[in-house]
Amino acid sequence: MDTPRDVLAQTQARFLGRDHERADTRERLNVGGPLAADSEARALTRLTRLGVPLPDARSLAEGHEDGRSIAARMPEDTRLGLERLLGRNDLLGVAYLDLARSAARAVGRVVLRGASGRTVGYGTGWLCGPHTLLTNQHVLEDAQDARTAVVEFDYELRADGTPSRSVTLSLDPDTLFLTSEALDYALVAVQGDTSPFGWLPLIGTTGKVLVGEALSIVQHPGGEPKQVALRENRLVDLLPDFLHYETDTAPGSSGSPVFNDAWEVVALHHSGVPRTDGQGRTLRRDGQPARPGDPDTVIDWIANEGVRVSRIVEDLRTRPDAVGNPLVAGVLAANRPPVVGAPSVQPSPSSPTEAARVLDLGTLTPGADGAVSLPVTLRLRVGGEAKQPTPPTPAPGDRPYLDPQDDERAAAYYADLPTGTPQARFLALSELVTRTHTRKPGYDPSDEVYPWVDLWPDGRLRSLYSGREHAPDEFIAADRAARERRLTLAAREGLGADTLEDAFPYNCEHVVPQSWFGKREPMRGDLHHLFACEPDCNSFRGNTPYFDFPDYGEALRSDCGRREPGEFEPAHGKGAAARATLYFLLRYPGVVRQYGERHLQTLLAWHTGNPPGDWERHRNAAIFEQQGNRNPLIDRPEWGAEVDFTEGLGR
Repeated sequence: MDTPRDVLAQTQARFLGRDHERADTRERLNVGGPLAADSEARALTRLTRLGVPLPDARSLAEGHEDGRSIAARMPEDTRLGLERLLGRNDLLGVAYLDLARSAARAVGRVVLRGASGRTVGYGTGWLCGPHTLLTNQHVLEDAQDARTAVVEFDYELRADGTPSRSVTLSLDPDTLFLTSEALDYALVAVQGDTSPFGWLPLIGTTGKVLVGEALSIVQHPGGEPKQVALRENRLVDLLPDFLHYETDTAPGSSGSPVFNDAWEVVALHHSGVPRTDGQGRTLRRDGQPARPGDPDTVIDWIANEGVRVSRIVEDLRTRPDAVGNPLVAGVLAANRPPVVGAPSVQPSPSSPTEAARVLDLGTLTPGADGAVSLPVTLRLRVGGEAKQPTPPTPAPGDRPYLDPQDDERAAAYYADLPTGTPQARFLALSELVTRTHTRKPGYDPSDEVYPWVDLWPDGRLRSLYSGREHAPDEFIAADRAARERRLTLAAREGLGADTLEDAFPYNCEHVVPQSWFGKREPMRGDLHHLFACEPDCNSFRGNTPYFDFPDYGEALRSDCGRREPGEFEPAHGKGAAARATLYFLLRYPGVVRQYGERHLQTLLAWHTGNPPGDWERHRNAAIFEQQGNRNPLIDRPEWGAEVDFTEGLGR
């Protein structure tokens, strides 16, 4: 979730107003480390929490008189040990990783939804008690926001790149909802069983971290799977209510916990400090002034700001509306939960043969070549409307790959299209592709995408972002196997199959991510924006908007492309992805709120630089036969420069 501009302005003013103090602190830090950079009282408190033997009272008094630091009054072996404890040495015991994993379990993705149930944004939150979640006030502004929001735990990727099975819990603001605009926090009750995730206690004492020590942040940046900035921040300043910490990497995510090396929470992250030019204008990472609508991910951040946990605890202890609430009392008790482990691992098939073995279904029989025979076709429904049957798709060899009559059909399709201004052209095309979308197949890539629609001229599928080739049977078998596993597990646990979808590997890419439109039909099953894609590339992209990196050719990247927080540039398929996204704006105007005019410039540049070929022309004709509508950017590429696609952006 993007930080409100007034919060950014206040954060920036606090940071810039402390330039002189930070310079003085940095000088002391360079000379004597954290013990010299911070106050003596805080240093003594920190050493006590670390269990370090302190100098006796006489040494403390003498050192205070002659100006010697606390470290200078300690034996040499104690001083050397402090270098490791206070972050001057990056070697850590392996138990550090166990504590990190346990702490991360309590962090969840806050999903914000409108009154209609549509997802409108994301934040990060964390359990600070058995049934209590802490996040920013600018994430959950009022109780109504909390009533329609949910929190997802274990929304993360496993070691093999596949998603873990996440758990979604509702919020309960009627039981508890407290906010503070000054400290930018929201405390809300959580419904359901939170015991598998533990919690992160709010420790009200000061001295949990010293200036110069390393900090870590666990977060869901831009709503992406859980990530960690491990010791990438350094505390640079301490204010009465806030901490300032600097990093060379991405900023924190709204509502994230900020940890010291003992994995104690020291701050609630809430904002960043953007770089500005001589005129005071906020700058983007490309050096240009930020424009209205630019997301946080393109801003050049120079520091982060978090709300001190000790101040949040102090506020909770003194506010009248918290008195007598048992959940608040539990938070203030700051009891430590038991250490929890990693999410339970669900077996995930790596091949059609292995998928059949995991399923243990008698109807799936691996052949000698590893292919899976499907002797019967089942159409199963768990809730919702039944899917309308569609005619069987002829085998690829039974008809030509490129329909010789399709040009005539395209000409007839646009025959009555009026001309006019770019805005009028958009409205006319939008009306056309909507009116002619007469058949709306449900989301079923095994039947609707892989057998014919997405085939290349050689009869194979190509992963949209990596370009790797696959036999259609591979994707069909894996998709059906995953679906059967969802249905089996859903029936056993009394859940809807769609609830478990993200827990299993998937191959089909929605170029407009499903989370952007709440997985609603007909958008979810609209074939024009569905493409074959390997699970690792699909997970790698996530729900990240497309972006064109100026240094893409020189930067390190995967076979799928390059991704940074809030930005993704695919290695292949840019033109097709752009045209499918532009079609989506025509067909569903106002739905996509994650893109602005700068994104349109990228999409149109990809469209122009990578014109459609036989594969996309084949797709367009096949989808026209299945749905009744067409993608105008494939039939008439020149219209990209003649249509005002800003009319399709969500406001």
